[in-house]
Amino acid sequence: MVCNDLAIANFSMGHFKKLPSKALSHVRQGAPLYFVRMSCGHLREGMKAIQGIVNHLALAALVKKCDHHAQSAFAGLCECLPTGEDHAEFQRYVLPVRNKTAFHYDADQVKAALQFRTMHHSNSPCSMTIGEDIHSSRFDFADVVLDTIVCRKLWAIPVTADVRAGADRIAEWCFRRSVQFLDFGGDFVNRFLREDA
Repeated sequence: MVCNDLAIANFSMGHFKKLPSKALSHVRQGAPLYFVRMSCGHLREGMKAIQGIVNHLALAALVKKCDHHAQSAFAGLCECLPTGEDHAEFQRYVLPVRNKTAFHYDADQVKAALQFRTMHHSNSPCSMTIGEDIHSSRFDFADVVLDTIVCRKLWAIPVTADVRAGADRIAEWCFRRSVQFLDFGGDFVNRFLREDA
């Protein structure tokens, strides 16, 4: 399920980043941020499966039968587990996004983002795009608030730093974990079904 959801989220993110329609250009900022948030939520759930494989002797042994690429992806994902080198980054980049913005909206974070915008960007107007239907309408201010929550509050990108460069770097870190999950999951599940089902 995680592989399916990550594949859809990453495909959709790419689609919206390359959106050719000028009429829908107002979606370009909000859509990729939405799919990064969804990917963080799915990655969190996926890491439970990775931990379950590590803790299961037969499944851990099956990993050793996977191709080198899948084993490498699995090893990379294991670095996000509590004893791994990337655990701190996983805790910082993935968990708060999943817990505060991916599947619900944390009121305290919204309030803090509004205060941040008032302090640092009070002269930056936001627009609202009204189309013929809800699919072509966009509340840009909501995108700005969510972007502020994720980038400035949860990921702690400093005010003095280029927020887009910082967000792109962290989103790329999360994207690499999604790719690792897909690389591992594709081989592992296929092998499991062939050998043990």
